Amino acid sequence: MTGWYLEDYTVGRTIETEPVRLDEDEITWFANQYDPQPFHTDAELAKSTVFDGLIASGFQTVAIATGQFIRTGAVDETGLGGPGMDNIRWVAPVRPGDTLSTDVRVIEARATKSDPARGVVRLGFSVSTEAGVVATFEAVVFVKARAGSGS
Repeated sequence: MTGWYLEDYTVGRTIETEPVRLDEDEITWFANQYDPQPFHTDAELAKSTVFDGLIASGFQTVAIATGQFIRTGAVDETGLGGPGMDNIRWVAPVRPGDTLSTDVRVIEARATKSDPARGVVRLGFSVSTEAGVVATFEAVVFVKARAGSGS
């Protein structure tokens, strides 16, 4: 798939991603590397925390959702990176065995002021498990504009 150009990102357009199932080993591996808190790294210790069991790091949830979006192909050959994320909210825990499904909605899409061959797109991510929404965030990405690319 060739990625989406700026002109393809219409406000309100939604992108559905392929679900990703998390197991205990993935949760503890990620946490040991990047977020080593007991409720992420040790199933036994996690039982005595406010979460009453092992949960995934919120950062892992955001990373998975980002990967789900990238695997849609939307930024293949057109993505130019991004300056950041905003409004990250972890609203419910993700546990071993949960399957993450992510919907990505176009919130804003416009040409950059400095270069008509590039656009800036704001995307709203909603990450859910079978139990409901577990995380939301916005990502800002730069993409090629068809009008400025010679395509």
